[in-house]
Amino acid sequence: MKKQLETQVLIVGAGSTGLSIARELSKYKVDVTVVEKNIDVALGVVKSSLGLIFSSYGLANANSLILKSSVTPDLSPSELFEPDTLKTRLGREGFDAFPALAEELDIEFRMFRELIIGRDEPDFRSLDLVEEICRGMNVGFERLDREGIQAYEPHISKDYTRGLTYYGDEGQIYPWEYSIALAENARDNGVRIMLLTEIKGITPLSGGFMVDTTSGAIKTKFIINAGGGYADKIAEMAEVRDFGLLFIGNQFHIIDKRFGGMVNTIVETAFRPGVAEMIKPTLSGNILLAGSGLVESKGLEDTATKAELMKQDLASMQRIFPGIPKGGIITSYYAVSAFNTRDPENHLLEVSRGNANFLNAVVRMPGMGFTPAMSRYMVELLANQGLELTTKADFNPYRKRIPRVSELSDEERKGVIAKDPRYGHIICRCEEVSEGEIVEAIKRGARSVVGVKYRTRAGMGRCQRGFCGPRVLEILARELDIPMTEVTMKGGLSRVLLYRSKELLNAGG
Repeated sequence: MKKQLETQVLIVGAGSTGLSIARELSKYKVDVTVVEKNIDVALGVVKSSLGLIFSSYGLANANSLILKSSVTPDLSPSELFEPDTLKTRLGREGFDAFPALAEELDIEFRMFRELIIGRDEPDFRSLDLVEEICRGMNVGFERLDREGIQAYEPHISKDYTRGLTYYGDEGQIYPWEYSIALAENARDNGVRIMLLTEIKGITPLSGGFMVDTTSGAIKTKFIINAGGGYADKIAEMAEVRDFGLLFIGNQFHIIDKRFGGMVNTIVETAFRPGVAEMIKPTLSGNILLAGSGLVESKGLEDTATKAELMKQDLASMQRIFPGIPKGGIITSYYAVSAFNTRDPENHLLEVSRGNANFLNAVVRMPGMGFTPAMSRYMVELLANQGLELTTKADFNPYRKRIPRVSELSDEERKGVIAKDPRYGHIICRCEEVSEGEIVEAIKRGARSVVGVKYRTRAGMGRCQRGFCGPRVLEILARELDIPMTEVTMKGGLSRVLLYRSKELLNAGG
């Protein structure tokens, strides 16, 4: 019989939203538990996020507001930007806090220049609107003609004759690395993280809840609903659902590092209704292409890439950067984001109207950049609802990432190899990932091929696991002390190997 667990705050969902709140709460003497139905953290919406961290005040946000203008044409440019909203305030505060947070968590965070381009009259009208919004924000920007655009992006098509650029309002992270770092630091500071724990039911009690999970019953005073694409179902279990979810998908493509030097900035075409074209460099040296626009999706599981969109995407890439060959794409994926139906333009960060001990943290895109400020806001809401917050004297904000052999100097490599010779054995040639890194990733919680990939980049290169896949499989089986046939891609039924070949022969004979 499974023992009942008691906790003060139960956070549902181990994405960047739930984990950033958990880390913020770990600064206080509070018993905090995070439950996640998957085998690892960061396997929901966050895994396919672009990892863009941008301010509420800036060129990138102004360009995104053009989408809002297409559905609310009665609004003037000055009304499109709402400076006094919670979303805007937390976006700015989160962006300002991110460099220091990235340093504490030892994750890569890098600023990039934003470049918005146009080639015809509809584009130019959109650019004019972006300029007007930026003036309302008090944000400086640079106007560009064809020569100015070429100065920043020599390989871009000369068809683009007008543009806007700004540096200082947009950065990038690896989204999965951020969530993993939050989880490690929160756990080091006392947060309980329960994976493979799915909620089956929630019973409201006087001053709290009894939560039935696949790992046993959990009694808690507060629930924070950070369930992402399943947040509506969690709210319904607690009998407080007053919103639904709308799912929007987009297709992305990763281009080989060989062509990485062809794109220097985050390049977006001037937004038009339903079209969101972007080509940007990544932290790893690849290029990411998003060309098909936003499409309504059936749900988080609707992630199959779509052949009809591929043709559109390739046409976008060739139109903007003609020199990038179609054969440069090494992998593609389809990402789905959730928007609440009660107030689609905003996040739901609130005490539920139906139960004062149930709090919603339902975040719409783009949401990762505002998490440092959002987490503080949610903790303040908990305090307002009666959670006692006593600061811990021994809170440690720092977390060190796994050493990356590919980024070390010769002397540094010698040092880590002297401590552990496995750091001298390269498993993934494309990304130069060593056995030592993979073993350390498993020690820190990787239990699947994807878990190793997100912690080390093994399998993210040109050959897409063609060379390193079998070795990663062997190391996982060895370190976890399980048969290779039990190793999965991402938990559940996603086994990599179904049988050993001799088992099939014996079965047939």
